[in-house]
Amino acid sequence: MYADTDRHGLAWSQATVLEPRRGPMVREEAILEEAAVSVTINGEIYAVMMATPSHLDDFLRGFLLSEGILRSLDEIVAWETVRVAEGWAAYFQLAGAALKRVRHKRRRIVGASACGLCGIPRFEGLVPFAPLQSDHCWDSQAIHDLLARMRDLQALNHSTGTAHAAILATPWGHIVREDIGRHNAVDKVIGAALGGRCPHGAATMLGVSSRLTFEIAVKALSFGVPIVAAISGVSSLAIQVAEIRGLTLIGYTRDARMTVYAHSERIRNTTREAG
Repeated sequence: MYADTDRHGLAWSQATVLEPRRGPMVREEAILEEAAVSVTINGEIYAVMMATPSHLDDFLRGFLLSEGILRSLDEIVAWETVRVAEGWAAYFQLAGAALKRVRHKRRRIVGASACGLCGIPRFEGLVPFAPLQSDHCWDSQAIHDLLARMRDLQALNHSTGTAHAAILATPWGHIVREDIGRHNAVDKVIGAALGGRCPHGAATMLGVSSRLTFEIAVKALSFGVPIVAAISGVSSLAIQVAEIRGLTLIGYTRDARMTVYAHSERIRNTTREAG
């Protein structure tokens, strides 16, 4: 259901490698692409984001959903993505209800690849998604296995060492996407699921290769994903949002351990000893 056919994302650069007891070595190095992606909605620029231009359609769908602009793909009247000198440009024509949401939450500046909230002009309404009502449960070992699968499938990171990844578990299988920005990778897996007509609330687990911050927790809420696990740590605001909105939040999911910060009732402890 979720084909991984997009091979963009890699570039090559000549570099000089310096090592002890060896002379300089000049060679071609694989580099992770970073490009500007502008989003224009009904003739007005909404945002300019920095992203890795792989699975760009997935990114755009997931970005607009997690922004609280789209509720479904049916609200897109027309959509075109083109390569431009500065990077990529996406042009959307949206239906009336989505346009009202755009006007309420319009970004004003460029968003960096490390910042999911850059350019939002006001703080109110940062979490426009309802609390989760989900009885999905996961075994702790299954969570470790899912994140191990994500690491195995990080093709861009294996080549460059600089890509973040996200994995989304759905009833039809898992989806893995990579990007230079951790929140962009989450947008991509959500956008891939949305493009595959996975309904809101059907995905049961989101894993990320990075730290787990506020914006990633909100993106999980935007698609009704009840459990989020990170290989690294979590932020205080992510915990606060998770506690209030019914999201299970897990950090330090590695070395046969994990730390559950909110709503541990969805996790069954079945972790095997590493060895």
